[in-house]
Formats: sequence, structure tokens, C-alpha cells
Amino acid sequence: MKRGRLDQRTIVAAVLELASDEPQARITFKRLGEALGVDATAMYRHFRNKDELTRAALDQLAATATADARAAVGDWRDRLEAFATRMAALSLEHPAIGAEWAMVDPVGPGDVASDEFLLEMLSEAGLAGADLITAYAAISGFTLAQSAALAQEALERAESSRDGTIPWISTFGSVDLADFPHVSEHRDALLAIDGITVYRAGITAILDSIARSAAAAR
Repeated sequence: MKRGRLDQRTIVAAVLELASDEPQARITFKRLGEALGVDATAMYRHFRNKDELTRAALDQLAATATADARAAVGDWRDRLEAFATRMAALSLEHPAIGAEWAMVDPVGPGDVASDEFLLEMLSEAGLAGADLITAYAAISGFTLAQSAALAQEALERAESSRDGTIPWISTFGSVDLADFPHVSEHRDALLAIDGITVYRAGITAILDSIARSAAAAR
């Protein structure tokens, strides 16, 4: 990495690059300092601790997903789907950071911009009041939690996949499926499901529900 001027933007860019290049490695101020060619203590002039740095990195991911979704072609549903898809992709590209979505609230301009975008798209869909807030909670909560789950799964597997094609159910172990007829009937189909398929199914179900609510409100 080229150091350039050491500021918050440079450090966050370095964090995301490390999280992409070495997805299984733990990010520390020491590794960042080595990557940027500075003493690790230099980071503390810009971030009080690793939690603050993680928030800034997550905020950048939220900003990127939002900007890309705003640039997408289509109506409110197309753009919400683009946002959700991009959030999952960015989390898998930077799993050491993406895994923190469920635990850390970025509370930065990128995060607020994503909230504004979601509310704007849901308003365009025709929702208002409590229906709008409920829909926001559903898509925001699912997107963050499942993106974090995909990233965490990628972190824990040496054969980490950047496209989310890690099995959702890898095995039923030694359980006798004769005692579970529905699972037995659909065994092969269940084992064929991967994480990103689960993610997309959830987003589709949420967007279908939003579309029905919007139609009923008209």
C-alpha cells in the first residue's frame, strides 16, 4: 500500500484492503501500521481504539452500498434489491469487517445515508407511517444480520467463498431422518441450499411483503 497522507480516510481504505487481501487474518493496529509504513501508535491520533476504526470501516461499506444502489436502474424495488445485494457482496469481500454488522452500529454519514435511502425507496413504494417504519426495520435488520452471518461463516472456513456459496446445511450428521419425514423428503434440496440463496430468498420475501402492503395502502 502507498501511504500518502495519513488521515482517517487513508486508514479506513487500508483496513478494507487488508480485510479483502487477507480475509482470515485478524486486523490490528500493528498490521495496519506495517501496511501503511508507519508506527502502530500513529493510528491513535485518528481513532481512539479498534471499535471506532471498525465503525468507520462499516460506515464506508454502507456509503458504498448506498451510492451503488442509488445509481442502479429501475424502480424502488430494483434499487432496494441492489442495495441488499451490494451489502452482502461487500461483507463477503471484507469478511473481517462485514462480520461486525450485527454487533456494531457505525453511526456515521454513510450509515445515515443508507437509512435515508431505505426510507426514500419505501416512501416511493407508497408506504407511510407505521407501515413504512415496520418495512424499514425488516429490510434493514435482515440485511445487516444476514450480511454479518455470511461474513462470519466465510471467516470461519479456510475455503472461504467470496460469493456466499457456502452450504447453509452441510450435513444432518448421524440423525436418522426416518424420524423426520419432511426433512427426509427434501434432504437433497436442503443440502443444495447455500448462504447467498437464503439471503436472496429472505430479501425477496420482504420485498414481496412491502409490495403487498403498498398495494393495499393505495
